[in-house]
Amino acid sequence: MSKEYELEYGADCLEMHVDAVQPGERALVVDDLVATGGTLCAAIVLLERAGAEVVECACVIELPELKGRERLNGKPLYVLVESHS
Repeated sequence: MSKEYELEYGADCLEMHVDAVQPGERALVVDDLVATGGTLCAAIVLLERAGAEVVECACVIELPELKGRERLNGKPLYVLVESHS
């Protein structure tokens, strides 16, 4: 399965094997950086398409000015460091 998504500086695509998760499994999405939220949202779409329940997201760094958190449809997001310009 694949999901194309927009980045702050272009476009990309995430892919996931169709049986990477089983329907009903709970998932945590972990990323290094949340900026516009495109990568996290694409990962959530793929996992939910496969039948998983995404319960939380976590990132090392957040760039809050780019408002990526707002695109997560209320999913909890935990970050270690907020970077402000």
